[in-house]
Amino acid sequence: MASQEDTQEGDAKAPLLAEAFEKEGLDAGYWIPKASQILGIKCREALQHLEYEDYHKLECEARHPWEKRALQKLLKIPDEVSSISVQSFLLTEHQLPRCPKVADLQELINTPEQMKEHMHAVTDTPKSSASVNEAKKEDTQTSSLTTNSLLQAIKEWAENLLQKHTGDKDWERLEWDLDFLISACLGDKWDEQRMQNTLRDLEDTLPTPEPPSQSQSKTNGNRSKTKQATANQKLLQLLKRLGLESHYPRKMGMGDFHTICKTSLQDSQPSQDKELPLYFLQKLLTMDYQVRYLTCWDYSNPGLAPVPQRREQEFQQSDSFENFLDDLEEGSLEPESMDSHVHPMDLQMAIFHCADDFLRQTLATKLAFCQLALPLLVPNPTTSCIEFPLYALSQIQRSWREADKSGKQAQTKSFSNKLIFQAQTPIVSFIRIGTSASSSKSQLLNALLSKHKHDTFFHRHCRGSTRERLLMEGLVEIAWYCPGGSPNDTFECCVAFCNLHGDARDHGAQLQFLQEISAINVALVSDWEHMDNRGKKLLQDLWQSQRPFICLLTEKENVAAGQASKTLKIGIKNRNEAELVDQLTKTIGKLLEGSNTHCSLETCVDKARQHGFIVDADRDACVTAKAKAKELVELLKKEKLSEIKSQLLPLQGKLWYQWCQKDKELTRLQEKRNKSVEHHRSQIENDKTAIRRKQLEQAFPLNTLMKSFLGFLQAQPADTKKYFLHWMKVFMDELSCGPIEELSRDYHKLWSEIQTGKKSKTKSSGNAELLSHLDALSDEIKDSSISLEHLLREVGQIYEALELMNSANDNFVKLPEIAAELMVSGYPMELMDGDASYLPLRWVGAIFDSLIERLGDKRVFVLSVLGIQSTGKSTLLNAMFGLQFNVSAGRCTRGAFMQLIPVDEELQQDLGFDFVLVVDAEGLRAIEMANKQSLIHDNELVTFVIGVGNLTVINIFGENPSEMPDVLQIAVQAFLRMKKVNLSPSCFFVHQNVGEATAKEQNMEGRRRLQEKLDEMTVVAAEQEFCDVSSFSDVIGFDVNTHIHYFAQLWEGDPPMAPPNPTYSQNVRQLKSKILQAAKNSQCSILRFSSLKDRIGDLWNALLIENFVFSFKNSLEIAVYRKLESAFSQWTWRLRSHILDVQMKLYNKIRNGDLQNVTREHLEGLVQEISDAIEKEVEKYFREDKDRETLVQWKSSTELKLKELKETLLDDTKKKCENLIERQKEQRKLYARKLAYEDEILRRSRELAVTLKGKSLSERELKDNCILVLNQWIAAVSCAARPLEWVDIDAEIEDVLLEHFKEPGIYARIRSFPKGRGFSFDPEKHIKKIKHLGFVPDFRNISNDDVIKYQHITDNIIVCVKANIAKKEEEKRDYSRNFIYEILIEVQKAVNSLPSNWKCSFNRDYSIDLSLYLCRMAAERFKAMHKEFQKANDPAAYLSSKREDFLQCFQISCQGATSVTTFAVFLCRKIEPALSRAVYERTAKAIAEDMQGKFPDFQGNRANLEVCILRYLAEQENFEYFKQYLMSPKQFCESYIETRVMGHCLDGSRRLRMFLDSSLDILYRNTLSAVSFSTQTVKDKKDRKDKVSLWLDEFCREMTEVINLPRSDLKGIEHLEVTDIEFLSSAVAEALDDLRDRLMEVFPKADLSSFSRQPHTILAEHFSGCWEQCPFCGAVCTNTMQNHTGDHQVVLHRPQALIGTTWPGTDQLVIDICSGLLTTNLKFNFDNSKGFSYQKYWYAGLPSSTWNTLPDPSMQAYWKWFVSHFRTQLEALYNGKFQGKGKIPEAWQRVTKQEALSELEKH
Repeated sequence: MASQEDTQEGDAKAPLLAEAFEKEGLDAGYWIPKASQILGIKCREALQHLEYEDYHKLECEARHPWEKRALQKLLKIPDEVSSISVQSFLLTEHQLPRCPKVADLQELINTPEQMKEHMHAVTDTPKSSASVNEAKKEDTQTSSLTTNSLLQAIKEWAENLLQKHTGDKDWERLEWDLDFLISACLGDKWDEQRMQNTLRDLEDTLPTPEPPSQSQSKTNGNRSKTKQATANQKLLQLLKRLGLESHYPRKMGMGDFHTICKTSLQDSQPSQDKELPLYFLQKLLTMDYQVRYLTCWDYSNPGLAPVPQRREQEFQQSDSFENFLDDLEEGSLEPESMDSHVHPMDLQMAIFHCADDFLRQTLATKLAFCQLALPLLVPNPTTSCIEFPLYALSQIQRSWREADKSGKQAQTKSFSNKLIFQAQTPIVSFIRIGTSASSSKSQLLNALLSKHKHDTFFHRHCRGSTRERLLMEGLVEIAWYCPGGSPNDTFECCVAFCNLHGDARDHGAQLQFLQEISAINVALVSDWEHMDNRGKKLLQDLWQSQRPFICLLTEKENVAAGQASKTLKIGIKNRNEAELVDQLTKTIGKLLEGSNTHCSLETCVDKARQHGFIVDADRDACVTAKAKAKELVELLKKEKLSEIKSQLLPLQGKLWYQWCQKDKELTRLQEKRNKSVEHHRSQIENDKTAIRRKQLEQAFPLNTLMKSFLGFLQAQPADTKKYFLHWMKVFMDELSCGPIEELSRDYHKLWSEIQTGKKSKTKSSGNAELLSHLDALSDEIKDSSISLEHLLREVGQIYEALELMNSANDNFVKLPEIAAELMVSGYPMELMDGDASYLPLRWVGAIFDSLIERLGDKRVFVLSVLGIQSTGKSTLLNAMFGLQFNVSAGRCTRGAFMQLIPVDEELQQDLGFDFVLVVDAEGLRAIEMANKQSLIHDNELVTFVIGVGNLTVINIFGENPSEMPDVLQIAVQAFLRMKKVNLSPSCFFVHQNVGEATAKEQNMEGRRRLQEKLDEMTVVAAEQEFCDVSSFSDVIGFDVNTHIHYFAQLWEGDPPMAPPNPTYSQNVRQLKSKILQAAKNSQCSILRFSSLKDRIGDLWNALLIENFVFSFKNSLEIAVYRKLESAFSQWTWRLRSHILDVQMKLYNKIRNGDLQNVTREHLEGLVQEISDAIEKEVEKYFREDKDRETLVQWKSSTELKLKELKETLLDDTKKKCENLIERQKEQRKLYARKLAYEDEILRRSRELAVTLKGKSLSERELKDNCILVLNQWIAAVSCAARPLEWVDIDAEIEDVLLEHFKEPGIYARIRSFPKGRGFSFDPEKHIKKIKHLGFVPDFRNISNDDVIKYQHITDNIIVCVKANIAKKEEEKRDYSRNFIYEILIEVQKAVNSLPSNWKCSFNRDYSIDLSLYLCRMAAERFKAMHKEFQKANDPAAYLSSKREDFLQCFQISCQGATSVTTFAVFLCRKIEPALSRAVYERTAKAIAEDMQGKFPDFQGNRANLEVCILRYLAEQENFEYFKQYLMSPKQFCESYIETRVMGHCLDGSRRLRMFLDSSLDILYRNTLSAVSFSTQTVKDKKDRKDKVSLWLDEFCREMTEVINLPRSDLKGIEHLEVTDIEFLSSAVAEALDDLRDRLMEVFPKADLSSFSRQPHTILAEHFSGCWEQCPFCGAVCTNTMQNHTGDHQVVLHRPQALIGTTWPGTDQLVIDICSGLLTTNLKFNFDNSKGFSYQKYWYAGLPSSTWNTLPDPSMQAYWKWFVSHFRTQLEALYNGKFQGKGKIPEAWQRVTKQEALSELEKH
């Protein structure tokens, strides 16, 4: 523990320590605790012993930068440069104090000087020759110099501030100036995180500072490092200026190039430097070589030198000539201020340095296409390293044709088309020694390469050039001259020209490399007389070299030629440029003739490695990928080229073609001999399966090639895959290119020979052999065409084969993921196999599924292009979106490929989609397919491409559309087909290769001609498609002014050295903008990936069938419509449920006598609220659903259906209410008589009660007196009443029958018809023969199926009549003569309803026998009805039934106020039957509502219910159920619903009782509420004496809508004298409790028979809909509306055997389904009538014309199972056989019930 003395001593030293800190401006209160805690400092003396490490520990606690410097001074630490870096300085947040001292600013000024001195001390130290750490020391010096440059600038800024604020006390202004200084260092609006990330990345590239070394550098080394440091700092500023700091180094990928951004929507120029990279990429994308001149004058950029602001007087005229000259001199003082924009080549190279390998490759490819020079040796701007971008140059393909000029007539040599990095060419290198103000080496090179002086190399006179260029020094660019086979070619062979930028003396490594690879060296030498030793040494080396050397002297005019033939001097001063270029061309040409030095870039790479250059192709991922690609290609080389596909790619050979043909046959089936279509279909399916097995046997186990290919793609990261696919493409093209070119020459030679023979008109016996040889060559060319696309196609085929064979191999499930990943990375994938003309739906669908999994179900705009072969379609797409479609004329696109392009996030919301999918189809009218098959293929392809695209670009070469009339005809017909199937694509026409001088008026004339041509073709197509349209604009929204575009010719001159035409590029950008604008305006047709997948499947399936319009099935629309139907079902149920509630309330009011009239307005008011709510839901559904664009077509019809349903339900309610009111009116007289009788008996009972009042009589005596009076009154009423009128119903029936049937002997038949006899349908007795074409059919020809139909109609008549009688019984109506007429009318209506095309009809005997049976059956029930009605209307009987009520009323009258309990019991006795009825009514609705919400069967539409019924039938496996379903679908549906309801309610779970208890509880609470309300109302009216009567009035009024409780039934108890109304209320509530308990005791015994309205009836009414049956197979229409608009339709059609259809003249049942027969050319007829084609079944008229049946070549597994399983029963039912054409295929018999149910679930 410290002593007291120590403590005192410490306290004394503390002020001294604080003084030392405060002397340097440091806060002692903050720093002393820090120094004590970290370093243990207690006194000032300890500060003298601290070292740099101690300072470093304290440094991190500094709150401000100046505190660090103060600490350094306090601790006397030298100003080590290593303690401050550019990064740390820039990243520090300068939070300056409010009142800085001037001394601090002076310190800031002095510090850079001290640091500068220290850096000189470090860098001037002699350098050890054996230093191992030389590179690190150089890096340290570089960083130090960079820091020195920054600090010097800071020193100057600080000095200016100090001078400005000397003696000034405006500290706020000073602080503002300092903040501005800091912001200038940090950059404008850079957030801290972005800067940290950027500089952290740059730390990896920039040298890392190290402590000073003892080594010293040479003087020229110092200068070099100073330049390097300056370059580093300038690079940072350039990247920041261009907005590329976050992309450096090598972080810009293909996404930045391909992504569609805002600049795509407008053809504008950059307004600030940060926009330059994006504009550069977009212009380069469109192959506009003018991108080389892209600049932006941005005066607002703080990094730019300010433009001098001249005073107004300076613009006045100078006083003298001397002043004028002085002005000129002053203007030249600041030349740097002129360079106010970024040098175009700095922009290009900055992007190049920021680009990754894949973007570099694309940039190089585009630059080469633009005939611009490419970087060959690229100095790294932050290091001394040099890059050799071999990979970047490995995709460039060039074509040339050499010519032999030795003779008078130039003879063309072979054509070359190869990747330029593999081409062996001589290299001519141009360098510069010294600086020439008059001559430009790059400009001279351009003159050599292009006679039009195209700026292949950027030079000082190019637009946008500046004095300062940062990234060009030491850069070596390369360009190739490619001859075109013309005598005017500059050089006879392909020559590479290299150009070293900058003084060659400063770039020794590049110069040495060029000397080693060049065939000729050309040096542009300036300042010859004052050249230093380095320059002379360089020239000496070139002169002594074995390679030819040309020395161009810029300061000499006439120079003698060199002695040696390989060394030449040429003076170029004051030379005519044309003469100079001509001389130089001839000189180089002669020297090349004698030179054998040829090399390719591929061979140069070894020399580049020897020089220590960085080769991009040496990256680990690239090396791995390239090695794997070589390994796989070596496997290919082991096979003969034409046999590679068959041996190594077995899934796309002949077996694949056979499988495709078999699959297409499925859509065009025909009868074969004695086999049915379905049997033929089954056979084809078996053949397909067998072919697939053969394929799998050949393909599996996978060969080494495919196993390695797939394994590599699955295992490697994304970048390695990209490298791999590139090298595979390179090596495979190299493998096949040469042999195919040779075969093509042989083919052309042979073709020419055959054509010559035809012209000579000499019949040669060998002509056939030549043609055969020609075909063999064609096949060999096709077989030898092997590329990467074939490998990827094989991957798809592997997936297809395994998926079809139900393989569960997880590895192959990942194959679509690989393809999806490639698509996302920008690689095109094959959509349609061009060789087999087939679209692998499963593979394509799986790719889209993987895309959805990877990206989400994004919105996609599909753009497709059509045109004749080799008209530049793929070039157009590549220029528009930077795609990778093959554009070589010799390797045209086959089939269709698709490529995915992302849309920038900012633009997605504006455009309305997330991606663009570009579809490039093969050229139409291909020469190799020039036959009838070609026309069919083109037709299918055009229809598919137009259908799948939201917009189709139709490419026309030239101005005249007559060049492709057949293609236009196909396109117009395709658009017409799309219109007929409710698809609405749009199109643009592009005329390519139109002269730029074409006047606008001429273009308008061209538009008019095209419009006329399109209209003409539309009329022709409309006739073929049976449409009524007269112009093309009637088919699609077509504007002749905006949808037709004229493109300039692609090349600006003659290829292969011609650059692309800038006007063409401008046309491309304009077209792209128009396309995106059109896409933005077509939101309704934008699909998501999932919907696009379905659309592709629909289009392809429809194309397989010959009649596209007839066969197109829009799966998307079907799915959306099914969802709409489900929603529609919910809406209609809500409306129906509400109206059921309304009906119950209205019925009660009518029965209670409170409602005498029901108006439509009143009913509409009752449903208005729920109707409005549903309308809002419908509006929201169509507005917000994700498929709203598809839904919109059904919006009006849905609203109309809901309106019609509402009208129907309201009409039905009104009708029922009116009928009930009418019945109430009919019984009103009876009610009045009954009321009079009741009033009289009540009066007498009250009088009796008055006379007996006061007498002490027992209850028995009171009852006897009452009964005596009651009996007397009943006897009196009986005597006075008229006798009942009984109707002789049997006699009336006879009268009506005799009146209706006037046939002879009818009376005897009526009298002899026995009462208990039933009705049996007898075909021989009850069928009338109908003549067809003069022949009367024999009854033996009437099939059992026909008999069943007639029996079914009869059963329906009987059921209908019985239902009508039951309804009358329920209404307790009296018999009426009209009932008999109703029965006869029902029979006649059914007889007349038979279809006219049926073979037979019912005769008169049928009508008589059925009518007699029905009338006899009805007579007994009518008699019972009549008897019940008479009994109910007999006064004596009625009064007798009321005996107990009268006794209770008498008892109440006698008891007076003490009879409240009796009153309550009487009231509840009246309530009980009404309450019980209301409980059952409410429960029926509640059960239906519960099942509709919980059971999937009832949650959807009728189609869904149909599927559930089929599932139920299969689970039961009861043929009788199937029979009922087939014969009486409506009755079976109702029976099924009833079964489901019974199962739900009576399954032993007491569910029915719970429903009843719930309903009772609701009604009980309603009743208690009415009691409470009535009591409160009476209590509020204290002056009323008739309180009980008033209470009953209020109570009945409250209950009028709840239960049937007429106020008149309570008259007997209304005279009760009660003073305590609360007691009355309590008594009634207690009685209600007893009533509830009684009812609850009854409920456990209840079943569905207790319901007056069954729950299943409510559901059946909801799903009643349409019950029309398909005339071919008997399937029931699934529309949910009766008398619906539109045609009938059904989800699943059936084999015709299910309705007993047999083949004509046989008993062989037809197993074909009608939807399958629609794909054939077979015909049908009704009753031997004219035959009609199934494909045009509607021509047959009713009833088939009212059906919409889509062709579906597939047979549902469900019906296959059913027919196979119940074969015997079906044969017995229809008296037919499954033999001959009706033979059941073996494949059907293998279908299990589980498979059938599984497939059913998909629907």
